[in-house]
Order: sequence, then C-alpha cells, then structure tokens
Amino acid sequence: MNKQKIADYICQRIEKAGVSHTFGIPGDFILPFYAAQTRSSLKTVVMTHEPSVGYAADAYGRLRGLGVALVTYGAGGLNMVNPVGLAYAEQSPLLVISGAPETRFRADKPQLHHCVKTFNTQHDVFSHVTESTTIVDNASSAQAEIDRVFDTTLSTSRPGYLELCRDMVNTEIEVSERRPAAIDPNSPAAQIKAHALKEAVGEIIERLSQAKQPVLLVGVEVRRFGLKDDVVELAGALNIPVVTSILGKATFPESHPNFIGNYFGQFGGPAVKEYVENSDCILSLGAVMTEMETGGYTAKFNPDRLMQVTASEVQIGHHIYHGLHLQPVVEALLQSDLAGRSNFTIPTVLAEDIKGDPADKQLTVSAMIERLNDLLSGPRGSDFSIVTDTGDCMYAGMSLKTDIFLAPGYYVSMGFGVPAAIGAQIAMPERRPIVLVGDGAFQMTGLEISTAVKEKLNPIIIVFNNASYAMLRFIDQQRDYFDLPRWDYVGLAKSVGADGMRAESSDDFGRALHKAALSDKAFVIDAILAGDDISPTLRRLTDHFSKKVKAAIA
Repeated sequence: MNKQKIADYICQRIEKAGVSHTFGIPGDFILPFYAAQTRSSLKTVVMTHEPSVGYAADAYGRLRGLGVALVTYGAGGLNMVNPVGLAYAEQSPLLVISGAPETRFRADKPQLHHCVKTFNTQHDVFSHVTESTTIVDNASSAQAEIDRVFDTTLSTSRPGYLELCRDMVNTEIEVSERRPAAIDPNSPAAQIKAHALKEAVGEIIERLSQAKQPVLLVGVEVRRFGLKDDVVELAGALNIPVVTSILGKATFPESHPNFIGNYFGQFGGPAVKEYVENSDCILSLGAVMTEMETGGYTAKFNPDRLMQVTASEVQIGHHIYHGLHLQPVVEALLQSDLAGRSNFTIPTVLAEDIKGDPADKQLTVSAMIERLNDLLSGPRGSDFSIVTDTGDCMYAGMSLKTDIFLAPGYYVSMGFGVPAAIGAQIAMPERRPIVLVGDGAFQMTGLEISTAVKEKLNPIIIVFNNASYAMLRFIDQQRDYFDLPRWDYVGLAKSVGADGMRAESSDDFGRALHKAALSDKAFVIDAILAGDDISPTLRRLTDHFSKKVKAAIA
C-alpha cells in the first residue's frame, strides 16, 4: 500500500483510462481539484458554459473511451444535467467530477451559496441520469467509492458522478493495489452463463446457415464497447450485407464492400428499407430498438426473423437470454464453423444518392450534401470527421460518406454540435471536424467557436441558416414562435478570431468549402437556405410526425 492524495488518485485513474484532457469551468468548490490537476499531465479545456462542457466531454468519450467534466457545485453541476442525460440515453462514458462544500458544513443547515434544498440535492438529481454516483466525504472509503464509479462508467459505457468535498481533495489515503475479481469458471452462475452463450450462439448460427437473404444491422454499442474491428472481421468472414442504424452510423466503415446503407425505417432510403424488411434473417448487433433507431417505430421487423444482441441480453425470435453481453457473442461467432464458409450475395450500395439541382440559384440542403460528399470522397476525405447537431442537419448528415460521425441521434438535444466538435478534435487531432448545425442550435452554443480559437482548433462549421426552427415548423405549421433572426454568423466568427464566408448558391457553397478546407482557422460557412427547403429524410419524417402533433393540437 502507498499513500496518495485523493485528487492525485483520481487523476491517476483518469490518465490510466487514456484521457489527456478534461473539460470544465472553474468555480470555487472545484478550484482545489483544478490546482491538484496541475500535478498530473492532464489539461482542462475551459468552455464558456456548462452545457457545452458536457457535450464536449461526451464527444471526447465517444472517441476515446472516457470523457471527464469538471464543474463546481450547484450553479455549475446542475447546469450539466441535460448533457449528462444525453450521454446516459446514448450510452456515452462521461464522468462528472463536481466540487462540493466541506464535510464539516454538511451537518449544518444548507445555507451555503450554490446550495438548493439540501446538501444531497445535486447528488440525488444526478442519480437519475447516471449509472453510478458517490459523495467522496470519507477517507476510509474513498478509494473503493472512486473505483466503483470509474469501473461502472467504463464497463457500462454510461455516465458516472463523483462529488468531491473541498476538504477531501488533498486528504491522504492508503491506496491498495487493485486486483480484478476472480471469476470461478466452475461456479453455478458461470456455468449457466456459459451454457446460455453456447445455446444462443448455436441458434444464431443455425438461422444464418439457413438464410437466403440475411442482413447484419450494426448499432452504436459496437463502437461503445470497442468491437468495431471484430464486427468488421465478422462481416467479412460471413460475407454478409451490412446496414447501420441512425445512432450507429459510421460504426461500420461505409467504404467496406459489404456496407449497403443506413436503415431508418420508412424515413430512410427506400431501397435500404425494402432490402432490410424483405430479409429472411436480421442479425442486429449493438442496436437498441428505440423510437429513433426504428424511425418512429416504423421499422418493419418480423420478430420471427430478428436476432437482437445487445450489451444486456440476446433475443432470438421469442427466446430471451438475459445477462449475455455483446462481446462474447461476437467472439463466439468469429470462432464458429459458419465464419469463412458463408457466401451470401452483397447487393450494390443502396444508400440514397442525394443530388442538388445545378439550375437552382438558391442554395439547397441537397446541394450542400453533394458538395460535401465530393470532398469526403476525395483524397483528403479521411482527414475529416462529421459532427452534427439535431434537426435537418443530422438527417441530411445521414447521407454523408464518412467513417467518423457523431450526433445526438436518440436524445436529440439541441446545442450538441459546436462544443462536441471541440471534444472530437481534441480526442482525434488528426481529424478536422466538419460540423452541421442549425441556426437555432448555433444560437445556443455556437459561441464555443471562441473556445476553438483559444485552443487552436479549426473545425469547419456549416450553419443551416433558414431563420427558423425548421423541423418544428414542418411538423406543425408556420408560427411566429418558430422564427429566428438571421445573425451575421460570419461577422460573429471573425469577431472571435475565426474566419468565414456566406453562401447563397451551390457555387457559393463550393467556393466557401474550398476556402475552408485550405484554411488553418476555425471557419464558419453561413449557408442561406430557403424556408421551405429540407432534406428528403426530414421531409418523410415530418410528414409522419406532423399527423401526431396536429392531432394533439386539435
């Protein structure tokens, strides 16, 4: 055993998880931890507002396996609840470390600044949007509690919360060597799980061996649990066609010969929809069948043909194997006799090909996607990652040809795009983010371009400027509360040290994109769109959801 200060032990665990940067905003209750962090190799990226801290740390965690946010108590911590909720819903490994009042105050009435109701209020709030929480207020239990939250965050790929009392930051504790718990393979529980795994994999193999037109549906859990390379190998070994879900976009390489498109129920490309729904055997790996993943529950999956493997269970037809994890199933399939001898037919890529009309004088979403795909398909395509906010920018982004795609595809929280790009570029500095963001979302968190400039980052930010909450307007109708002012986005960018161009036509956009790609600065393209122009995917989606909204309004 050796003695360490609690803050040093936390920093050590962060570093061992492969994290080089944390994200945060300093505040009085967390200041001692910020100071302690200078004894480590970690650096904090200071953002302009706590929601942006959460989005940036979330994006970093999606790419590096853990994101860490440092905030103060109350006014800082409670500002983080929405982005942490997003991370929980979308299974992102985000760790929130919040400062807190000293232990000696916690027995008194809660009359300190930043305190809401009781000293436990913030902890109790976070317990509803995280997988594990603790208040570090006792030296004897500190290591065990810190380890529990770290281990749970990493093993479940869901947020954790550490509330660190200010007087505990530099308290010394005896740190014992951590040893993984030994699992007896002969124990009854282990034997039951081994038999369940063998039976489940046997069922999957039997169904695949009898299939004539199978398809592999790859979801976001494949990336969250580091199984991308294994699933690519499995698809090649089975020679099976592959589609991805909306949240799982780019989890499987879209340049791979087995990839045929993204599946989004009736709202995605018609050819992909027809192929998947006519399949006689669908193997779903890591896709959780939420409302968004299934296109508002419009996905037509015959349960007798569907095999679902997730991080918590396997369901094959009407058989459910509780407690089986995605990883051992994928590994067992790779080792099976079926791998390497299957020879299914791979159809031509069925993804919807969105083309702009060259005769259009007004810039359109389709024209932007076409221009972006020209860039992404070129020799420098692998230099970029794609980050989108929610709204039409996300649905249009589904048609981009990329192998890195980050979006709030299930929780659909506005404001994700620009701060997430900062987290993404710090996580993968070799990739320059191209950000698709609506004007409404930009007006929430777009000033984080100043953080990008400060950190010498250079995302290309494309603002879908249609002067409205367009998705809501198409779901409902034109109303004055959907209108937005047309900010001078280029002027705003230049005011904080970035650069930019305004684009009103496809040719304008092409020139702006070319200039942005050559620039080493953060670059904003103010894309002026007509109020009635949206992507084909969003048009199909709003046609569906508008019926529900209008029925409720009536």
